[in-house]
Amino acid sequence: MNATLFDPGPPENDAAPHLGSSGAGVGNPNFAQQFTQLAPTPLAPRNAPPGTSEVAARRIAGHAAAQRAAVLAVIVKSGAFGATDAEIESVTGIRAQSVSPRRGELHKLGLIVDSGRRRPTPRGRPAAVWVTTNHAPKTEGVKP
Repeated sequence: MNATLFDPGPPENDAAPHLGSSGAGVGNPNFAQQFTQLAPTPLAPRNAPPGTSEVAARRIAGHAAAQRAAVLAVIVKSGAFGATDAEIESVTGIRAQSVSPRRGELHKLGLIVDSGRRRPTPRGRPAAVWVTTNHAPKTEGVKP
């Protein structure tokens, strides 16, 4: 059986337990509402021509929360298997130029982490596999 994004099979190269659909608050009926109300983060510095990042930020402001929730939902549903930006783009239909900043915001908020694993993009390049914090790899030697 081949693993897919939503039927991942056993985790590979990941010591974290698979908590199933009950992890990360997914069973909470207010889950989607909670994550569409996340505060926007400040703009990151870019090398774009002056004024372009600010215009883009103003145009996306009304959609960013919904996109953030959609990105998080894909990562939550993928469990320990995780998801790359390209996989998130494929599932949500949100363009890569928007997936990456929304995923970055979720990382800054401490909701997701880089699993340390890599999967190839459609062009064959290695991409970070993102998981929720409850699927983060355990660090050996760290005591609670």
